[in-house]
Amino acid sequence: MTVRLGQRGAPLDTVTRFDPGTWQLVSAEVRTDTGKWVKSTWRVRADGRSWWVVVGLGNALVTVFDVDPRRRGRGDGIVTGGHVYAHVDVVNAALMRDA
Repeated sequence: MTVRLGQRGAPLDTVTRFDPGTWQLVSAEVRTDTGKWVKSTWRVRADGRSWWVVVGLGNALVTVFDVDPRRRGRGDGIVTGGHVYAHVDVVNAALMRDA
């Protein structure tokens, strides 16, 4: 992974220190059958660029890539409402209570 980050010119010190307090959540992927979290994508500004950092289970760095700062991560496959969204919300609330 470190080689790929270097090839992409990613600022290693920033993108390898997960900081949900200052990073902006772009998307969260969940299993539709259980509603449990699988991975999330975060936007972080570093070295004058916008980076998307994908974090998986156990805060594992999955990948990182630079993006246009206007990119929002929304498309036809993104769910922002409805039955599945409500189910995920209930599961996440329970997980946060148990954490």
